[in-house]
Amino acid sequence: MSIIINGVEFTPHPDIGTPLSPKGVNYAHDYLRVVENITGKRYARLLFNKEVGVDTLTEVEEDQIRQVSAQEKARPGSLENSVFRALIANDLWFLLYFIVKPFADKAGMERVNHPFTVQACQEIQGGPRDYTLDLWARFHFKSSIITIAETIQYELKNPEYATGLFSHKAPIAKDFLFTIKSIFENEKILVATYPDVVWEDPRRQAPLWSIDEGIILKRKSNRKEASVSGHGLVEGMPTALHFERRVYDDISTNDIAGSVDIIRNVNHAFDVSQNLKTLVGSHHRVTGTYYSHQDPLIYVRNKKNIDGSPKYFIRFKPATDDGTRDGKPVLMDQESLDELKTDSSFNCQQLLDPTPREEQKLNFEYLQAIEKEAIPKRVYRFMLIDQAGDAGSNKTKDGDAWAIGVLAVEPVSDDIGQAKVFLENLWVEIASESEAIDQAVRMFIDSGIVVRLGVEKVGISTTHIHIAKALKARGRYVDFDENNKKTSVGVLLRPAGRHKKKFIEAALAWPLNNSKLYYSKSIKSGYIERLKQEMDNFPLWHDDVLNMMAYLYDMIKEYNFPKPVSEYELMQRRREQQEYNPLTYGLS
Repeated sequence: MSIIINGVEFTPHPDIGTPLSPKGVNYAHDYLRVVENITGKRYARLLFNKEVGVDTLTEVEEDQIRQVSAQEKARPGSLENSVFRALIANDLWFLLYFIVKPFADKAGMERVNHPFTVQACQEIQGGPRDYTLDLWARFHFKSSIITIAETIQYELKNPEYATGLFSHKAPIAKDFLFTIKSIFENEKILVATYPDVVWEDPRRQAPLWSIDEGIILKRKSNRKEASVSGHGLVEGMPTALHFERRVYDDISTNDIAGSVDIIRNVNHAFDVSQNLKTLVGSHHRVTGTYYSHQDPLIYVRNKKNIDGSPKYFIRFKPATDDGTRDGKPVLMDQESLDELKTDSSFNCQQLLDPTPREEQKLNFEYLQAIEKEAIPKRVYRFMLIDQAGDAGSNKTKDGDAWAIGVLAVEPVSDDIGQAKVFLENLWVEIASESEAIDQAVRMFIDSGIVVRLGVEKVGISTTHIHIAKALKARGRYVDFDENNKKTSVGVLLRPAGRHKKKFIEAALAWPLNNSKLYYSKSIKSGYIERLKQEMDNFPLWHDDVLNMMAYLYDMIKEYNFPKPVSEYELMQRRREQQEYNPLTYGLS
């Protein structure tokens, strides 16, 4: 059986129940029964869910029925409008399907009338209102439900309040506003059910009705904020407006995915925009889809309260039931999902995974932690300095850091001819050159015997000269003699025209994947977390520590190690020196 409401045909989905006939997912109301009650003027059912002749009605209830009956006779259609008004106010899916109508064909209509969409609407309506982060796959109606349908519902119920829509740039937010504006103009059911809020002819009657400035519904106040308005975060953010409700949708786009500086600006603008709330009764939602590892939505997701608890309530809805490439689709058909799998954006846009484990080039889990005391005694220490800024310039880019580290090499050849490398010390900070030089000098002195000191040569920088002078003042002599690389302690590290990302991957992937790289547990946790972020997000994020570590393999090629010692020979030596413990050997 089908019904038509507001010109939209509705047939109940076979897998969705009703309050009286529940299933796994249920409509909030039995819409067939509602229309039947309106058509048959079954007032007791509509008002009190009671059956005349079966249930007992109180005198008050009977009096209300008489009043409604009289009103319907005097103004035919008033009962229907009253019922639909209640549904619009309390049933977000009803508003989405019958009024917003985010579909152009039968296939789209079926996707809205689907268990996923029905349940999603109920989660939005029944869940927290403030500090919510909705990460949904593309084509799953997140904007239609949250940014459009819920905004309309909110303003109908609260016409004195203001909603601000925020996107990366203003035109995106104004596109959402255009849809909302068009619905208020064209859906006459809203005029019939909310004559106290919705203008009959808003272009002529409303004091403000434009995409650029916003729209104002019927209200009593003379406040400067529009009922609904659209704004940009990095372009066009208001400065003197305050909103009871803010919706952040598409604060990230593909255009900014590769730009750390722009993303940093978006993050800062997002924080600044929190001052646009009202002091009482304000709430906000954030919704979108990932585009990259450093996406502003990840910045929002990782926000914490003062006590360390997550700041945002997260609803995570990938396109498949288990969030994997081979999972079953939760809404779209299998053919459409399979077609999207061929796109490079599939992991971000559909699985909400900007760094799929199987595609990680440098897996942090392969980097082994070790106690400082367990690092072998017979090692050769190399100290490396990666300067902040790009090759060809001595300017520090926003977000680029100095990376200074000491790596100890155990020149022991195993069955695959590779030595173990231990990251003994690390310092990575956004700092001035003088601060970095001071840190480098301290680390060099504290590290004992350092056989080589490598400093990245960036453009016309003279950092290595300043380091040599500072060390000389402390009684340590390091020369940077490029004509005698075999014996010179100081080494200038140069990109030599190599592609930076490929250079890093070529240097680190093999030893990492073959359990040859370790880091000391004594290193500050914040620096190890930075290294983890660089590895997890490689090659799309900062790589200061990784570049520093990669240069090690340039340096050891030029260093004249003593004759390699085999694992067996080393074991024999340890036995002789009473350092060998069969229970712990190999763990270091």
